[in-house]
Amino acid sequence: MHSTPWSARWLELTTLVAAAATAIVCLTHAWPSPLELTPLLAVPPALAGIGASTIWRPLAYGVAAAVAAVIIDVVLKGGIIVTTGAHLLPLAAAGAIVVTTAISLLGARIGDGKATVDQEQQDQQFANVSSVAEAAQRAVLRPLPEQLGPVQLGVVYLAAAAEARVGGDLYEVTYTENHGIRLIIGDVRGKGLGAVEVAADIIGRFREVAHGVGTLNEVAHRLDAGLSRRWGQYEEFVTALLAEIDPDRGKLTILNCGHPPPILISAGDGEVTVLEVRAPAPPLGLLTLGSDAGAKQVIAFKPNDQLLLYTDGVTEARDASREFYPLDERVKALAPKALPKLTRTGKLRAANAPTLLDLVRDDLLQYVGAPPDDDAALLLVRAPAAWPGARSPAPTPASRAATR
Repeated sequence: MHSTPWSARWLELTTLVAAAATAIVCLTHAWPSPLELTPLLAVPPALAGIGASTIWRPLAYGVAAAVAAVIIDVVLKGGIIVTTGAHLLPLAAAGAIVVTTAISLLGARIGDGKATVDQEQQDQQFANVSSVAEAAQRAVLRPLPEQLGPVQLGVVYLAAAAEARVGGDLYEVTYTENHGIRLIIGDVRGKGLGAVEVAADIIGRFREVAHGVGTLNEVAHRLDAGLSRRWGQYEEFVTALLAEIDPDRGKLTILNCGHPPPILISAGDGEVTVLEVRAPAPPLGLLTLGSDAGAKQVIAFKPNDQLLLYTDGVTEARDASREFYPLDERVKALAPKALPKLTRTGKLRAANAPTLLDLVRDDLLQYVGAPPDDDAALLLVRAPAAWPGARSPAPTPASRAATR
């Protein structure tokens, strides 16, 4: 059962104190004319009307005060049929109670109507702003293709709760002629349309420089320089993870600029590896404040391996007990359920089983129990059954003899 805090019970508390003080004065005869306190019965319904959102609170106090005035009038000499002498004060108090209660009821009714109108206007205004912001965000984060070159792609974007609904999470994947498949996932500092604008700027610059710049380090520095020129040095920053996949040989290169590390899921044994670099570089916008010498890592991206990239809205999501979502642990538990089924020739077997992305999304929402407090993005890249440029193994002497 919901209990009302004492801070919301100030009227009840002060009324009880006043009643107790009045009873003590009357019983001890400390004041020769205790009936002169009777007009104070008009005060509780007047106070009850202050800030009341419904009529029930001032009405209840008005009825209680009126009953008290009638009881006082009844116990006086002559009873309720007498209207002179000492009975004048209770009767005047009853009239004052009726007047103050009526005024309190009217004020509560008017205030409730105005509050309803104001709330409806605020809700409508917020809905309009959210619709515009979400439309802008969808224009920035274009849907990714399910297949890009030899790799398969999947993405999930979870919008935050209403008061912080639109954030600056960003992602993009592009196929380049000279540098293979390049991708970025990032998170802009702050929320709202300003963050969406910065995200759009980063994505636009990435689409431009990803095709002509030689290394991921150079891509990061180009993005950093563009961010500083437009928004002012060190004014805005973006945590980012850049990656490059060689579509011929399956070589994966990552560059971490202050972003959560990606997770590699091996197709062979289901092993889950968090790809931590030796020393992440500062975020884009702050890149010149540090070094990117230890921010790069090169690993083998084997056939049917999966690479999961994400924003901190995933790992910073909390459950009812305020515990963070343990992404790497959950991926270890969920990955076996989503391992690709292979045929004898090594090709993917058609199946309707949920993907790892589906499993993680559903598990995260169940863990939090509601929309997350921050935007959350998940990007899954799956290697093909065989890389186009991979060499076939040389035949063994036994196999050569068998073909003769």
